[in-house]
Amino acid sequence: MGNKKLTTALVLFAKDEGKSIGPLIDEAYSYINKGDIFVIDGHSVDNTASIVREKGVGLFLDEKKGKGNAIQLAINSIERDVLIFMDTDGSHRPQEIPLLLEPFLVDESVDMVIGSRFKGGSEELSGSFQENIRFLGNVLGTFIVNLIWKVKLTDIQNGFRAVKRDTMREISLTEGSFAIEQEMVMKCLKKKKKIIEVPSLELRRKYNDSHIAPFEMLPKYIWGFIKNIF
Repeated sequence: MGNKKLTTALVLFAKDEGKSIGPLIDEAYSYINKGDIFVIDGHSVDNTASIVREKGVGLFLDEKKGKGNAIQLAINSIERDVLIFMDTDGSHRPQEIPLLLEPFLVDESVDMVIGSRFKGGSEELSGSFQENIRFLGNVLGTFIVNLIWKVKLTDIQNGFRAVKRDTMREISLTEGSFAIEQEMVMKCLKKKKKIIEVPSLELRRKYNDSHIAPFEMLPKYIWGFIKNIF
């Protein structure tokens, strides 16, 4: 029997996204109540924070320690059953929020739902040299995870996902960087938690450059694998 009484929140991660965050919040209102929308701001130097305050949604400042730290802040601070994590650069589409939530409503054993770019497509996952490096790293990491835990996942690194807050608190996340998405998956599989993927179309970001530096992140991803395999 499905669990239809779960409380949900949309958690938006932002750093200097003043050009895109306002319209994104407006669009999100169609799927999430204003009181259930929260922004984790990475100490933006533009007008991101002032726009968020103007929109009247919840605002937290992270500790300047990376996206992983911001995710942990959300998990520890936002008291909802299910948290939807979403970037604010225009690459994630609010109209896909119901797709991320549906598996929780029909199967109470689901712990995490990932929006898979390999099932839905991406304008940003490959193209430039750095994007190709990210693509190859994701493919290799996903292959290893599938091999070890005998699952059939396709996109373990996409940040557009929904998670049960209690599950995330149970698995004790520690990564401070973007490698936290990978850590979530690996720790959930180690504890036999249920992960579902749904198709997600990733758009090319509208403004600014990605905050992910592939060569800087590579050692963190590799070390994260080593730590979390055992």
